[in-house]
Amino acid sequence: MTDIVGTTPVGVRDFTPDMAADFYQLQSALTGTFEANGFQRVLTPAFELAHVFERGLSSAEASRLLRFVDPQNGEVLTLRSDITPQIARLIAGPMAHVKAPVRLCYFGRVFRLREHLEFQRRELAQAGVELIGPPGADADAEVIRVCADSLEAADVRQCHFSLGHVGILHAALGGLDISDTEAQELRALLLKKDAAGVKSLGIKRGIAGDRLDALVSLCTLYGTPDDVMERASIELACIPNVGQYIARIQEILAVLKGHNCTQNMVLDLGEMLGFGYYTGFVFHVYIASNGEAIASGGRYDTLIAKYGRDIPAAGFAIDEEGLTETQHRER
Repeated sequence: MTDIVGTTPVGVRDFTPDMAADFYQLQSALTGTFEANGFQRVLTPAFELAHVFERGLSSAEASRLLRFVDPQNGEVLTLRSDITPQIARLIAGPMAHVKAPVRLCYFGRVFRLREHLEFQRRELAQAGVELIGPPGADADAEVIRVCADSLEAADVRQCHFSLGHVGILHAALGGLDISDTEAQELRALLLKKDAAGVKSLGIKRGIAGDRLDALVSLCTLYGTPDDVMERASIELACIPNVGQYIARIQEILAVLKGHNCTQNMVLDLGEMLGFGYYTGFVFHVYIASNGEAIASGGRYDTLIAKYGRDIPAAGFAIDEEGLTETQHRER
C-alpha cells in the first residue's frame, strides 16, 4: 500500500515544501519583472475544445495532445500543450476590441505526450510574455531583453542566449526538388548539427554545388555574432532571399547592443523550435549546468490569424519547474 500511495504518474512530480518555496520565489521575481515592463497578467483554462486549440498547431504537434471526451456532452477536449495558442485565441476573441500594442503575461501548466516517458516531463510549469502588434526588430529585441531581465531578477547566472531565424532554414530548403518527408529528414539532421549526414542525404537527393555547401554550413554557423554574421554573408549567399533574414538578425543585435544585452549572446543560424508557428526570429536560453533550454521564444506573425485576427506577435516562455530544479540543486 505504501508504494501505491507514494507513486505519481510517469512524467509528473511533487514539490516538497523547500522546492515549492523556491518555485514561488522564482515566480514572484518573474511577476515583478513582467509587470515592471508593462505586461498584464491573464489566466487561461487548463483545457480547451480540441478543434479550436488545434488551429494553431501543426499536425505533428496536434498528435501529441492529451485529449479526452467530456462525459457531460461528448465534446472532444484537450489539455493545453502550450499557452501561446490560447493567447492567440484570447486576442482574436474576447480581446479583439483591444488596440495594439498589447502586452500580456501568464503563468500556468502545460501537458504533453512524450516519446520517452522515462526521461521527459509530461506536465510543465511555464511563465511567459506575449507582445502583440509591433512587427519590427525593436519588438523582437524587447522580448529578448525582458527575458534576460526576468532571468537576472530570478538570480539566474551564467546563461547564454542562442538566437536564430526560422526564415533562414525555410529559404535554405525552399526550391529544392525534395519531398516533405525528405525535408523533414534534413531538418532532423540539421537539428543534430550532423554535417556529414546532411551532406550524404543531400547528395542522394541530387542537391549539389553551392546549395549543398550552404545546407552543410547551417550545421556550423554557430558562435559569436560577429563571426557568424561574417561567415553567413559568404556561405549562405547562394540561397534566395536569405539576406533579409540575416539583416533582421543584425537589426535585433543592434537594438540589444544599445541595451547592453549582447554579452551572453550566440547565433545559431540552424536554430529550430519545436512549435511550427514561428515565422521570424527564435531563441533558446541555456545555463551551463542544464543541457535543456530554460526558456525559448520567437516571432509568430501568422498564428493569431488562424483564430480570426490578423496581427503580428512575439513572445517567450520560461520553464519554471526546470529552472527551479536546477537552482535548487546548485544551492
